[in-house]
Amino acid sequence: MQRSLETEKIEKHLDVIGILFMVMAGFSLLTVVFIPFHFMLFQSFTDHFPRQANGPDPRRMIQDMQPFIYIVYAMIGLFSLFFGAITLAAGINIRRRRHFTFCVVGSALICTSFPLGTALGIWSLLTLLNKQTRPLFEQRTALGDADFLD
Repeated sequence: MQRSLETEKIEKHLDVIGILFMVMAGFSLLTVVFIPFHFMLFQSFTDHFPRQANGPDPRRMIQDMQPFIYIVYAMIGLFSLFFGAITLAAGINIRRRRHFTFCVVGSALICTSFPLGTALGIWSLLTLLNKQTRPLFEQRTALGDADFLD
């Protein structure tokens, strides 16, 4: 079967998009590593707040907010893990040409990561929603099923 130049171009775009998705996932997962360092830096700043003579004690105020601060840091960490995992899975599936709907949802989700994710998400959506892209995913699925059954 002869493949057209347009199909080859779309396949190259999908490969690059998949790799860039994996890079963005790496950045998102790297965020999780820096959350404890940010928390320690936050703690070091709040420990040295000056106290005014008649005003409230800033350290006491921070201690009262401590449970809320822990919840915020945990939510940021969980969101980064979730976003990184979805982005990584979408990138892998785009490269493998599997799970078309999941790839479209992952592309829409990455648009929320401004500015690089927005550009990547729009490019990936435009490429995925091209009328010549969907058959590549269906063809790949049919090939994968045939290979598995042999």
